Amino acid sequence: MKTFFDRINFAIKNWWLSLILGIVFIGVGFLLMSAPVISYITLSILFGVTMFISGFFEMAFAITNKETLSSWGWYIASGIIDILIGMYLMFYPGMSMAILPFVIAFWLMFRGFSSIGYAFDLRRYGTKDWGWYITLGILAIICAVTILWQPLFGALSVVYIVAFAFLFIGVFRIKLAYELKKLHRTNKEFHEKRKEAGFDYSQNVDNHVDGAY
Repeated sequence: MKTFFDRINFAIKNWWLSLILGIVFIGVGFLLMSAPVISYITLSILFGVTMFISGFFEMAFAITNKETLSSWGWYIASGIIDILIGMYLMFYPGMSMAILPFVIAFWLMFRGFSSIGYAFDLRRYGTKDWGWYITLGILAIICAVTILWQPLFGALSVVYIVAFAFLFIGVFRIKLAYELKKLHRTNKEFHEKRKEAGFDYSQNVDNHVDGAY
């Protein structure tokens, strides 16, 4: 399977969607920390709305970049999963109270492993801070495992764990947005310089990548 940044070209659109998602996750994380005793029904709706927004933005980013993202279909699928989980939690909050911690835990685990995958992609493209992305992904996985063991903890502790996990995901999303913007700007500037020199860089990149595969 090709990676997220394979054949990235020079036209990543809507990188700011990741930035907005990061702000949303951090906002929800601080909200949970400031009001940890809110009811499970309220938590279910809050998580549902957050996941729905995340899925919508994920799909929007993938669709608008389908010409440059070789694996855009995987991000469409991820967005659909987020939207379906979000709708379930919003429309059936009473039914989801018993399984809410497990839904959140598996979702966090999925996001954690995705973050680690992004980190190795960023490493391939020379990002110096790729280790931080692995750290944030591991922290999300640790939070997920801790929630799965939630019978050993009180309900209040689970809320705080989820809050910290949302903060980790938010920081990851903001850093990812920054890296996407920086990669886009750097590659675009390099492309423009080569174009001014009369060198069709994009064609040579395609030929080089095709030859590599």
